[in-house]
Amino acid sequence: MVKLLFDTNILIDYLSGVTQANDELDRYKQRSISVYTWMEVMSMATPQTRAGTEAFLASFDLLPVDAEVAKLSVEIQAIKPMKLPDAIIWATAQVHQCVLVTRNTKDIPADEAGVRVPYVL
Repeated sequence: MVKLLFDTNILIDYLSGVTQANDELDRYKQRSISVYTWMEVMSMATPQTRAGTEAFLASFDLLPVDAEVAKLSVEIQAIKPMKLPDAIIWATAQVHQCVLVTRNTKDIPADEAGVRVPYVL
């Protein structure tokens, strides 16, 4: 079974009511996110949405940022300049042998092995 790691932008789309994000998330039972994605999404929650957002995020396996992810993040940035959070999320997917589900084709090529771009807004 293919393991998937969802990028922050897909989760934000879902929480914003984007139908394509809902459809994409509904396709899979085993879903993962980086701990960095968890922090990014929770930092956007308001006091009124915090509990619901946290419950939504609890439906994902949470993958850590460990020394291996940190090292690969730096290597990715050396090859392809991008913001550190994007490199961390991409490295997390690679280290944990997950397909990265993202809309971020500015930094992560859509035709890259191990990358899935399910929709474009």
